Amino acid sequence: MRRFIFPLILLLLVSPRLCAQGRYDSESQVPRYEVGAQFDFNRLSGIGESGGGFGGRFDFNFDDHFALDAELTHRQHILLPTTGLPPSPIIGQTNGLFGLRVGQRVYNGGVFAHARAGFVHFGTSDGVSLLSRRTFTAAEFGGTFETYMGPVILRLDLGESIVAYGNAQVTANSLGPPPTLGPLGTRASPIVGLGFAFRF
Repeated sequence: MRRFIFPLILLLLVSPRLCAQGRYDSESQVPRYEVGAQFDFNRLSGIGESGGGFGGRFDFNFDDHFALDAELTHRQHILLPTTGLPPSPIIGQTNGLFGLRVGQRVYNGGVFAHARAGFVHFGTSDGVSLLSRRTFTAAEFGGTFETYMGPVILRLDLGESIVAYGNAQVTANSLGPPPTLGPLGTRASPIVGLGFAFRF
C-alpha cells in the first residue's frame, strides 16, 4: 500500500496543474463546501482485530486542487472467542482526523492524496478492552478517487492508518491470546473506504 501512496502524493504535489486544460469544468470554480458520509474497514496491525464503521466528512475547497479535509468515524470491532459459545463483545473505535487534500479534477472525476492527523479512541464492552490505554494520536495518508454527478460525489479511499500506541499493550482480558506481546509502539494498518458527498 505504501509503495502506491507516496509516489501518488509526490506526483500531485509536483504537478497539480498537469491536466488543467482537461478538468471537469474549466469555466467555473469548484464549489467551496463538501459534506458527506462513508463506510470504511480496517484491520489493526499488532492487535489482530478487524472492524468497519460509518462516519462523516467535511471539506473546504480553496480551489480545484487544495482543500481542508476533516473526518469523524466510528467503527465496531467484534472480538471472536477462541472457544465457541459465549457472545462476542463489541468494542467501539472512534477516529477524528483533520488535514490537507491535494489533487486534480479531470472531466467528471478526480484523484487526490490526503494527509490527516488526529486521534483514535477505543471503548470497552462489559469490562473487556483491547488495549491497556484507550486514546492515542493517529495519522492517515492515502489517496481518494472521485466521480462527479452534478452536486453528488462518489468516493473510493485507500490509505494507511498510523497509530502511536507507545507503551500500550494488548490486554489479557481481550478474548484469545494477544497477537503481540509487550508494547505495541507505532503501527501502520491498511484502510479502505467507500462514500458519497454533496458539494455546494
